Amino acid sequence: MVRNGHNRAGFPNFLYRSCGRQLVARPRKGPVPDETRELVRRLLRERMSLRGIARATGLSRSWLQTFANALYRDETPHDPGPLKKSRAS
Repeated sequence: MVRNGHNRAGFPNFLYRSCGRQLVARPRKGPVPDETRELVRRLLRERMSLRGIARATGLSRSWLQTFANALYRDETPHDPGPLKKSRAS
């Protein structure tokens, strides 16, 4: 692991030479708690906008968009049903 410059806040970045992964030694933000994730799920069910959820919870819009995409992909099955016969045949 070697130093690899600084981030926008001025904290040093580090780089693993073996795999190329970058990290900050002591990040200020951690993973989103399960309670907050459940709140976001409830607000999405109420059809609240992503910008509104971001303001209410203090989460970033990019994290919310990624979370919502994964949520809809996992919980919304797509079953197109049987194919319709065309009139041409």
